[in-house]
Amino acid sequence: MILKFLFAVALLFIIALGVLYLQVFVLGKKRKKLVFDEEYEKERAKTYPPPFPNGWFSLGSSDSVKKGQVIEVDSLGQKFAVFRGMDGNVGVLDVYCPHLNANLAFGKVKGNNLVCPFHAWEFNTNGQCEHIPYCDKVPQGAAVKKWQVKENWGVIMIWYHANNELPTWTTDGHYPEIPELKFYKKTSEVLRIHLQDFNENGADHAHFAFVHDLLTIPLANRWVTVKHQLNLEYGEGDIKNLAWFTDQADLHWRKSGKKIERAGGKAEVTFFGPGFLVFKFYTEIGDMTLVKTFTPIAQLKVRMDDYVYAPKGTFKLAIKYLLGEATTQFHDDIAIWERKKFAQKPLLVKGDGPIMKMRQWYSQFYTDSSPALPTQPQADIPQPQPEQIKLLSPA
Repeated sequence: MILKFLFAVALLFIIALGVLYLQVFVLGKKRKKLVFDEEYEKERAKTYPPPFPNGWFSLGSSDSVKKGQVIEVDSLGQKFAVFRGMDGNVGVLDVYCPHLNANLAFGKVKGNNLVCPFHAWEFNTNGQCEHIPYCDKVPQGAAVKKWQVKENWGVIMIWYHANNELPTWTTDGHYPEIPELKFYKKTSEVLRIHLQDFNENGADHAHFAFVHDLLTIPLANRWVTVKHQLNLEYGEGDIKNLAWFTDQADLHWRKSGKKIERAGGKAEVTFFGPGFLVFKFYTEIGDMTLVKTFTPIAQLKVRMDDYVYAPKGTFKLAIKYLLGEATTQFHDDIAIWERKKFAQKPLLVKGDGPIMKMRQWYSQFYTDSSPALPTQPQADIPQPQPEQIKLLSPA
């Protein structure tokens, strides 16, 4: 009889753990996909800034292109041929051959050159045609546009600029510890948003208490609440492309308001221009680094790729939980971003956060060659909480 009772208790415990696992790690993690009215999306897009700011953008992971391989990538309103020569170097060219506009991404790699599938013209990583198999001389001007490319953190990046200017900043030298971390996984999804929505999100301090006050642990939100301490800083001079956001999130008992010690966590975010972010999460159960890239594909269409890293030896279930909490928070924001228009003249009040300061920082990534910019803030629009705005000069 006692054995039956113990067995029943053990079975109930196992079921409870299973339900808890499903709730925390499976259910509620998937984002509800919206059905979009494409005509309305065009109207919504008109309220936003230009879809393609200037900066470094991801074309995918380094391991997506092996030696001797070429792939086609849709980004920045066009198609690219991304190939890796036998020397290991990556080249990125406009996808269409200047001869008869065949798609180079369906060609092949020969040595370190990309070979057109139509007439076997060979192009090097600089876009210059080096060989035509049935012609002794390569015509002057036989070239395809090449793009500035680099690889950092396991990501292939290209430089985009509306005026075709050369790179003015780099991602080199940042976070040298990432290669020493253990790679956990990569996730990817397409969002119907503008890049700027995400950057402004960190400056919108007021929304954290209403959008990010819940946990995925069942019933925990009945007794516990999350309180955020936020800060946002901007670079100047040679590092003006950088911005830093920190969020100290602590758990408090709802009834007493008392802080629950060692139950919260801290997020440190570095913005590398409009297309790259590095999140570092610090918690009692483990740390996690998230390289997050945003690549605009078209108007209000952005590919978001996440590369998840953690220190070697970190408990996998801890990484899974941290990633799940972070993903849930992002999805809560995305559900709002995909339904909103851009407020060119927002009616701000004290406590909203330095939203207009973020817009001022972000405006550096547009040029006169970009489509018309949104109306700049008027002098009578309040600049909330200036004490939270700090400018950093190069070290």
